[in-house]
Amino acid sequence: MNTVENPQAIVDDPPQADALPKFLLAAALMAPALGIAQGSAPVIDSVTMHEDDGGRYPVVYPEFHFHDPNGVVHFIHREIVTTNAPRALRVKDGVVNISPHQQIQGATYVGGWHCGPEDYSVTLRAYMMTLDGVKSNAVEYTIRCNGG
Repeated sequence: MNTVENPQAIVDDPPQADALPKFLLAAALMAPALGIAQGSAPVIDSVTMHEDDGGRYPVVYPEFHFHDPNGVVHFIHREIVTTNAPRALRVKDGVVNISPHQQIQGATYVGGWHCGPEDYSVTLRAYMMTLDGVKSNAVEYTIRCNGG
């Protein structure tokens, strides 16, 4: 979190204060205070899912509903918590390509899980992360493939 240790010094001694219009000077002086949100982490509000079973095997699409006060989420990390799958499962991180404005307002990142022919369930943990390494809350969700 950014803090201003001596805010009076900033107000009393702005660089070239006479050369700036008053509204620009006010904006320049408020910039450090507005930076307080920089310490705020993204938040995953909920996870919903929908399934597409129109292909050979079903695909489950987890939808991560989130917001980031700074609009700088770039990754989603997912890891397997538990599964009863008959084969090894792999997950990989995803790149979040959603505009900063939309992230601030609230956005949805849609993943995808290709089930294959087996009946199983898998519980995953996910969190979002910025380039600076700031992480969101972690959420767990379960995907059931072919009734598993």
